[in-house]
Amino acid sequence: MTDLLLDVPQRVLPFFMLVAAGVVLARLRLFDARMSTGLSTYVYWIGFPALLIHSLSRVGAPDRALALGLTAYGACALLVVALMVTVGLALRWTREERAGAALAGGLGNSAFLGLPIVVSVLGPETARLSAGVVAVDFVVVAAVGVGLLGWAGGRSTWRSLMQALRNPIVLAAITGTALALLGLSLPGMLDRAVAAAAASGSPVALVALGVALGLTGEPIAGEPCEPAPEEPAPTPRWGPIILAAVAKLAILPAAAWIATGLVDAPLGFRLGATLMAATPTAVNVFIQTKAHSVFERGGARTVALTTAVSCLTLSAVAVLLARMAV
Repeated sequence: MTDLLLDVPQRVLPFFMLVAAGVVLARLRLFDARMSTGLSTYVYWIGFPALLIHSLSRVGAPDRALALGLTAYGACALLVVALMVTVGLALRWTREERAGAALAGGLGNSAFLGLPIVVSVLGPETARLSAGVVAVDFVVVAAVGVGLLGWAGGRSTWRSLMQALRNPIVLAAITGTALALLGLSLPGMLDRAVAAAAASGSPVALVALGVALGLTGEPIAGEPCEPAPEEPAPTPRWGPIILAAVAKLAILPAAAWIATGLVDAPLGFRLGATLMAATPTAVNVFIQTKAHSVFERGGARTVALTTAVSCLTLSAVAVLLARMAV
C-alpha cells in the first residue's frame, strides 16, 4: 500500500516539472506571450487531436452494461457542468467565469493521467473497460464546454454549439470514437505519423501552461524578445477557480461512483471511471480557454491548482478503490 501511495505522486510530478520549465522560460523572457500562443496553437490543432485519434481508435465498441456505465458517467459530468453554471448565476459570476469554471469542473485529465494510473493501480483489464471515459470526456463534455466558451465570448447559444462540433479537439475525439465503433484503423504510415504527433501533445501543452502562468507582463533587464501589443488578461477571481476545483476533485468522482453503481455497470468500469473522474482538470481546458480568450488565466490556475491538490486526493481515492478491487 505504501508503494501505491508513492506511485500516484510520482506520476503527477513529471507534469509539474514540465509546467515549471515553462514558468522558468517565461520569467527569463526566453518565451513571451506570442510564443505561448504558438505552443497552444500547435497543441490545439495537432497535438491533442492526434492523441485522441490515436488512443480512442483502439478502445473498441462497448457492450450494453458498459454503455450504461458510460452514459451514467457522462450524465454526472454534465450535471457538474450545469451545477457550476447555476452556482455562478447565484453568485453573480461573469459569463466568462461561469463558462470557464463549468468546463474546468467537468473535464478531467483522463487521457494523459487517468488511464496510466488506472493501469498501475487497478490493472490493464480495468483500464480497457474504462477507456471509453476518455471518449465521453472529449466528445460530450468538451463539446458542451467549448460551446459555453463560445457563448461567453459573445456568440449565440446555437452558433456556439455548432462551433464546438467543428472544434479540432472535439472532431478528433469523434473521429477516434467512430473508428473504434466501426472496427477500423488508420493506414500504417498515417498511424505512425499520428502516434508521433500524439506523443508531443501533453509535453507541449504543459510547457505552454507554465509559460502562461509565468508571464507577469513585467520586463527584465534588456529587451523582451517580442513586443506585447495587447493588454494582459485581467487577474481572475479565486472563487470560481476554487469551486471548480472542488467540483472536479470531489463532487464528480463521488457522483460517478454512485451513478455507475445505480446502473449496475461492471465493477471494473465503476472503479476505473471513478478513479478517472478524480483526476485534475485537463490541460485541454487551458488550451481551449486560451484559444477562445475566455477565462484564460483562470483556466491555467485551475489546472495548476487541481493538479497540485490531486497529489493527495488522487492518491487517497486510488488506495480506497484498490482495496475495493481486492
